[in-house]
Order: sequence, then structure tokens, then C-alpha cells
Amino acid sequence: MLNDFFKLNTPFETFDRATLVSHLKTSKHICNVLYEPDTFDKQKVSGITFENVSFSKTTISSVTFTECTFKDCLFIGTDFNSVEFHDCVFDNCNFFKSSFHSVYARPHQFRKAITDTKYANIAVHLYHQLRENYYQESQREYKNEAEYYFSHWHRKNEYIQAIRKKKKYYLYLPRHVASYLYGYLLGYGYRIRNLVLTTIILLVVTTWANYTFSAYLFSKPVEQSLVKTIYFTLTTMATLGASGYDPDTEIGYLFVIVNVIFGISILSATIGAVFKKVIR
Repeated sequence: MLNDFFKLNTPFETFDRATLVSHLKTSKHICNVLYEPDTFDKQKVSGITFENVSFSKTTISSVTFTECTFKDCLFIGTDFNSVEFHDCVFDNCNFFKSSFHSVYARPHQFRKAITDTKYANIAVHLYHQLRENYYQESQREYKNEAEYYFSHWHRKNEYIQAIRKKKKYYLYLPRHVASYLYGYLLGYGYRIRNLVLTTIILLVVTTWANYTFSAYLFSKPVEQSLVKTIYFTLTTMATLGASGYDPDTEIGYLFVIVNVIFGISILSATIGAVFKKVIR
């Protein structure tokens, strides 16, 4: 663990390009190293663990990293250009003011790079750079993932900034809670698994409520049927009430309204996200 998130732990050695390349050929663990040259390029690095290593203010160009681990590393002001990361892991790494151009890397690889909330601004910058890189490179498969992590850290950063600026908490709290729920339940509209899971839970709860209170939805007695209740729930959500069953009580109208709202807001969002994923 870095004692100072912006400095290497001491002691450390200073490597030039030749020394680093030599160690990469003979060792699987590069530890306590300050890389001094301005560039590191045209290399294929595989199965190496970098620990307490600084590539700050370095242009890393035309390098492919495969199954590498970066632990307690500094990439402050590092320029990544035409770099590929395959199945790599970043653990407690500082990407302050780093930049990404023509980079291939799944955002999930960076999820452990920054875990301390007080460095949320660095995480926001990191995922902003990644999502811009994906837009420019048309890497559609990773854009939503980067957007999710950006939104996640942007919310945390807003919270930190609100505290630092001593904003009135009761004014900021509703937006913070709403953003948290939006991310946790719906994945900010970018993470399909959150959307699908929330939709399934919502369908189960709504179906249960419709089944349990079916006697209060109609003025005339009705025979309870789970199959009919599921049909009623799904068709009401999907077709705004055109289900073939018309509740004619005050409670019945309220239940239809709730079903329609859930259908418009969540069910449609989930179906749309899934279709985009399939079509893409």
C-alpha cells in the first residue's frame, strides 16, 4: 500500500529503458522502481507483476500488456498511446492527469485502481478518459461499462465536493440518494445486469401484490389465478392497461396506475437496453 498516493514507497531504484527491458526478460516481478525515461514503447509484456513502480510523466506507446498486475503504481501524467491491456489488474494505482489515446482495455480491469473515496476526482478523470477513448475508437462493447463507472465515481465526487464546500446537506441529500438508488437499482441505465435484476424483482413483487389484493380490484368476486395475475401484470405494464381485465374499484384504478408507471419507467428501459445489446 502506498504511504502517499502521489509518491513511491522508499527505498526504490531508478531504471532507464535498457535496464527495464532487461528485467522484463529475466524477472516476473518488477518492484520498487522509478522509470525515468520519457518514453516506453514497442514492447510485448506478459505475466509481469509491477509493484511500487512509477511510470509518471512517461509516454507509453505501442505496448501490449497481457495478464499483468499493477500494484501500488504511479501513472501520474502518463500518456497511453496505442496501448493494449489484456486481462490485466490495477490495484491501488494513481492515474492523476493521465491520458488515453487509441487504447484497448476493458474498464473492468481498472475497478480496483482507485478505491478510496477521497480520490474520487482521479477516478472520474480516469473513466472520463476511458469513455472518450472508446467513443473515438468506436469500441462500443466497452462504452456502457465506462459510462457506468464514470457515473458511479461522479456521484461520489459530488458528495466529497459538497462536504468540502460545506453545502447545506439537506439540500444536497435528496439528489445524492436519488443518484445512489439510480446507480444501485438501474446501473445508471448502462449496466444491464442491474436493470434486469431490478426488473425481475419488481415483476415478482408487483405480481404478488396484484394476486394478494385481487379481491379488492374488482367490484364482483373473482377467482384467484396465478396465471391470470401474471398475464394481467405483464400486459398492463407492457400495453398501458390493455389487458382484457378492467378493475372497477378505486383500489383497482390505483393498482393499474402503479403497474403502468413501473412498466413505462423500468420495464421499457430494461427491454430497450437489452435490445441495444443484442442489436449491437
